[in-house]
Amino acid sequence: MLPNSKGFWALLISVSMLALFSSACLESHADVRLSKSDEEMAKRVIRKNECGLCHTLQARGLNLTGKIGPDLTQQAHRDRSPQWLQGQLTNPVSIPDHEVVPGFEGKQKLMPRFNRTSERELNAVIEFLRSLN
Repeated sequence: MLPNSKGFWALLISVSMLALFSSACLESHADVRLSKSDEEMAKRVIRKNECGLCHTLQARGLNLTGKIGPDLTQQAHRDRSPQWLQGQLTNPVSIPDHEVVPGFEGKQKLMPRFNRTSERELNAVIEFLRSLN
C-alpha cells in the first residue's frame, strides 16, 4: 500500500484511533492499585453498611443482590473520579440527576451517607469500587 493511496490513509487513521481509544481505556483504571488488606477492609465496610440491600455487587467474594440502586459490579467502567465517589458516598443528595446511572435518577436521595467510616475505610471503598471491572 502506498502512502498516497486512500486505503493507506484510512488504515493509518483507523489504527491511530484504535491506539488512542485503547490507551485511554487502559490509562483510566491502570493506576488503581489495591492491597489485599485494603480490599478486605473495603468489603467489610460494604457489608457493615449493608450496601447489598440496594446494590448488586457480584465480584471478589461479594454476592450482593439489591435492585434499588445501580449495579456496582463493573463500577470502574463508569470512570468516576475518587472525588466524585467520595461525594456520592458521603453526601449522595449532592449528586445531580444527570450524573446518576440512567434509570436511577432521584434515587441517590435514598442512599444513606457513609458517615460512620474512617477516612482510611472510605478511601479503601473508593479504590475498591474504582478497581471493579
